[in-house]
Amino acid sequence: MKLVKSPIALALCSCLATSLPLWANEVDQEEDLQPDVVVYGQALDPLTSSSSLDAEAIRQRPTGDGNLTDLLRTNPAVQFSNSSSSMNQGEIRPESISIHGSRAYQNSFRLDGMNLNNDLNPASPNLGVTLTNLGSDTQGFYLDSRLIDSITVYDANIPVEFGGFMGGSIEAQSRSWRGERGGQIYYRHTQASWNRTHIDRQLNFDSSENSRAHPSRFQPDYRKHSYGLNVETGLTDQLGVVFSLSRRESTIPSQHVGGLSVDLDEAGEHLVMFNRADQVKNQTRTSDQAFAKFSWYPQGGTELHWSTTYTGYTSSQFLNGSANSDYDEEHRGLGSQLQWQQQTRWGQSDLHLSWQQLEDERDSAQKYSVQLEDLSDWEHRRTYDSGGPGDLISRQENLTARSTFRWHPLVWGEWEQRVRVGAEVTRTEAEYERRAPFFRNGFIMTQGWDGEPNLMGGQVEAFFAGRHRADFTQTAVFAENTLSYGRWSFRPGVRVDRDDFVERTNLAPRFVASLDVFGDQRTRVTAGANRYYGRSMLTYALYEAQNAGLHLCYWGCTPNSMDNDWSPARDFEGMADLHTPYSDELSLSVSQIWGPTLWRVSYVQRDNRDEVRSRPKYPGTSDPIEARIRTFDNGGRSEHETLSLTVSHLDGVALGATTHHWTLTAAWQDSFSNTPKDQGYAFFDPNLNLNMDYVDYRGEIIRARDLPATDFNLPLRINAELISVYEPSQLSFYQTWHWGSSRDQATRHQNDYTTLPDSDQQVLKYERVRYSSTFRWDTKVRWEPSWAQGFGAALEVTNLLNNRNATDAFVHSNQVYRSYAPGRQFWLQLDYNF
Repeated sequence: MKLVKSPIALALCSCLATSLPLWANEVDQEEDLQPDVVVYGQALDPLTSSSSLDAEAIRQRPTGDGNLTDLLRTNPAVQFSNSSSSMNQGEIRPESISIHGSRAYQNSFRLDGMNLNNDLNPASPNLGVTLTNLGSDTQGFYLDSRLIDSITVYDANIPVEFGGFMGGSIEAQSRSWRGERGGQIYYRHTQASWNRTHIDRQLNFDSSENSRAHPSRFQPDYRKHSYGLNVETGLTDQLGVVFSLSRRESTIPSQHVGGLSVDLDEAGEHLVMFNRADQVKNQTRTSDQAFAKFSWYPQGGTELHWSTTYTGYTSSQFLNGSANSDYDEEHRGLGSQLQWQQQTRWGQSDLHLSWQQLEDERDSAQKYSVQLEDLSDWEHRRTYDSGGPGDLISRQENLTARSTFRWHPLVWGEWEQRVRVGAEVTRTEAEYERRAPFFRNGFIMTQGWDGEPNLMGGQVEAFFAGRHRADFTQTAVFAENTLSYGRWSFRPGVRVDRDDFVERTNLAPRFVASLDVFGDQRTRVTAGANRYYGRSMLTYALYEAQNAGLHLCYWGCTPNSMDNDWSPARDFEGMADLHTPYSDELSLSVSQIWGPTLWRVSYVQRDNRDEVRSRPKYPGTSDPIEARIRTFDNGGRSEHETLSLTVSHLDGVALGATTHHWTLTAAWQDSFSNTPKDQGYAFFDPNLNLNMDYVDYRGEIIRARDLPATDFNLPLRINAELISVYEPSQLSFYQTWHWGSSRDQATRHQNDYTTLPDSDQQVLKYERVRYSSTFRWDTKVRWEPSWAQGFGAALEVTNLLNNRNATDAFVHSNQVYRSYAPGRQFWLQLDYNF
């Protein structure tokens, strides 16, 4: 892929770079030339609903596996998925989050303004390992939270500069050199014997219970290590560098159940059977990060930052009970960004140029699979397998140029205005590749008339080799004006996006107004009405490729051979009429300063429209080929409400030599959706008589849009944080208490349907499952005494009281079990600062 040679992208970059000096005039020569004159980054706007954690706040909090989302557990706008479970604590990938009821893949992640989103397959539909998809994540870069300088969540009344989301925008800022020299080396560790696991008492919690579809669901044993290095230093008086390396790794010993296995002979034509012994094999997870950032301050008012980021994630697994089924999955992200900030007589100009490449790859030890269905004993049917899920590669490459200009405040009498304008363009190239054909060979064993086993060749499924590419350009222009008059503040703005994949222009107006009620900055009322358009449609552009190569041979088939009588099995038809999903937001908040405390009550309503869903293309057909074909439409919709209260102490409370900071948050939310929120982009039910406008919930037929959310649906949450610092011993003590109310959840444990009265149509059948309230107490103690010459230690304990908190339910071996949040967990960290 030669994205950087795209003539459109190069021409646009050249245009933006050339136009910048038109905005940037000569600066005052008497300005100070020291590198700490200009603070890079956007200050938090009081009209915007956002919350931020700086480096010190991150250092004081439990960081767990070190992902960005681990820092957001007390944010009232953020909900975590109910699927997080105590049974797979060996995993280190980021957890999914929802902001104001959005789907997990409809948030935007950025680092220093650079897009971190993964749009190839950002939402796995919880169906386990599949032959056509690579399990990926909403974040294209698995950043280590301990290596960033700050993180900000924008959740309502979001400025026009931010686009490509229906939930919120998570902005991480890396550390820039500011004339200092120093660094840190750290090591962290936890393991299964240090932690407690809560499980359903009816469940056999053993790794031997892992299935082919869910090869790592049960992880009773694991060991985790994290270590890293951060360094910053000056190269000249005006040039410096920040450099960091980190690795997070997990080892998960798992049972590989033996027994009778099947394979093909050396000629690849006939089935052979053999016995395989039980064994314990290690599954592994590894996440690496390398980051370097050069910062140059050539003159007062000018900053130039060039950074390069690499993150890599590798997962080594096997399909339990299947011979020769080892496979590796790798997710790699590489990005580079140039940031230029220039202070002029009229304002501040910013130019961002960035390039990212994301790649997901799966490599299977055996390049085909074999399945034998033993039907010789109808009462005890058995299936024997060998082989993994096959090799796949998917790539995404982006080249982005973004330029903004913020005028200095203009004052006319009592009026003051701050105007900001900008433009952004992203050229995307993506591909989905299968380098060699993958065969799934099926055999059937029955009992003959003479009582002897009879072996027959079944059908062969072949995914032909091929490559599918998708190229498109996204452009945006935006403008907003912050107006102040007396006690009033207004910020009208508009963002216009154009995506040449859906070939539509999306207009997103945004408006927020605020009143300083008494003119003393102590009581403020803020209201807003905004529209946000969703993430890139790239995954749909590539969906055609996933099953486009599937062909079937039904009879007289030769295993692992292209010389068969193939029938194409395409399951997809075009989606030329798709629109970009969007969210309409109404918000109202009141903030009040009482003494040393700040109180804020906020209400946010989101109406999400044009969400993409899939359905049978030919409902009611009797043609087996037509029955496989699905189509996409914009029939998905959801509604969400959030009411939250935040109380915080503006200044620390001093008691002797100890300073205390506390925050209390409470959030109530309610969500409804006509499509399951625990599924991915392409949730599909093959029922040809399915009516998607209604569902059966608790034995009653209701409209699908009135169905309570199936995930991210905790109605009431209360969080309290307390940070205590004892300066004489450099001892900090962080505590947080999480309480979640009881709830009812709409759940489909089995694939059940209900037939509508006086109709042959069916609807999805949901049950109501009741979950009790939950409570968790997390704490972290950090000690860094001055006499230790830079050495420090920290102990994190989550769920200190080891409470048993049920979160979800799942089906295993045709039985329904409850899943629980992790019990008491310990992390130990040692570090050295120099």
